[in-house]
Amino acid sequence: MSSLDRIWNGRLSGLPGAAWLAAGIVVRRLADRLGTALARGNLGSMGAGARVQAGVVIRHPARVHLGARSRLATGVEIATELPGSECRIGADVIVATGVRLDFSGGLHIGDGVVISEGAVLYTHAHGLNPKSVPRPAKLEIGPGVWLGSRVVVIEGVGRIGAGSVVGSGSVVTREVPPGVVVVGVPARVIKDHRQ
Repeated sequence: MSSLDRIWNGRLSGLPGAAWLAAGIVVRRLADRLGTALARGNLGSMGAGARVQAGVVIRHPARVHLGARSRLATGVEIATELPGSECRIGADVIVATGVRLDFSGGLHIGDGVVISEGAVLYTHAHGLNPKSVPRPAKLEIGPGVWLGSRVVVIEGVGRIGAGSVVGSGSVVTREVPPGVVVVGVPARVIKDHRQ
């Protein structure tokens, strides 16, 4: 085995690998601090301890309010198609990578909500004409809700009740009562976990 193979076999190993890994961590942390600082200066409001990682895209940031200790992961997109709409994200909320939040109709996310990877939330509709003016449809997500990975919440749902869990890959087409577990396409209640 040559000395080059020992150092470079598709990945760095040993001391060079550890140095490369440490440098990557430092660069990511600096980028995240920069992302948080930029967000703090542009968002409508941002609570203490909130973090916005590098790579988050926020369109119309002055209309987005982020609660204390909440986190937006890399790849999150928050956008609107309508003027005057607002996005309010409560305290201790985790929005994982690849999530898309549409706040065209108004979006309110309660405290302690977890939105897992790749989830998409819509708050507007175009009917059968994709070029028509969007029709707003407000969405409120109660405190303590967990939306699993790849969940889609379509416009017109209105509310997902406090403490509910939406299973991975589900498509929510109607209001979800508090304290239940819903799964499927379309999502249906399979368990009331308040009992």
